[in-house]
Amino acid sequence: MFRTPFQLLVFLLSICNIAVAEVDATHDLLPRQSPSANDVNSPLCQNYALVANLSTVALNATYRSAFLRSSPLGTFPARAILDVESPKLPAMMMDAQLNQRCGNLSQVALTGAATNLSAGTVLGLPILEAPGIDPPNIAMPIVVIAIFLMFGGTWLAL
Repeated sequence: MFRTPFQLLVFLLSICNIAVAEVDATHDLLPRQSPSANDVNSPLCQNYALVANLSTVALNATYRSAFLRSSPLGTFPARAILDVESPKLPAMMMDAQLNQRCGNLSQVALTGAATNLSAGTVLGLPILEAPGIDPPNIAMPIVVIAIFLMFGGTWLAL
């Protein structure tokens, strides 16, 4: 039997791989360190997170305009979604029991919104460019002059 050293190495590694795979590591896994780790997935905490995220976007003009511009629903339905949740946030922020159970999700929402805006998204939507003519564009003065001549010419003709 002629075996090369490479074949012997592969054989030994395969045996070690089988031995490592048989070790049961499930008892070594620990739950999250927070005592309220399971509470974060509760419906109450999920609602708090939703209200905090929507209110953060609704109460900041930069985030709000980016969301309204990027929403596939259109401006008025998107505005309604933001405006319904905003009044609920102050009461949730002042509820000590809720904050103890779920953590300070309003601060998490503020940090997440800033991070997402710098990444080019708002509430999971990619931020779209604003429609319209860019002011430094050559078309802007031409359009302004045409409007001035049209309306001014009408009044001068009278």
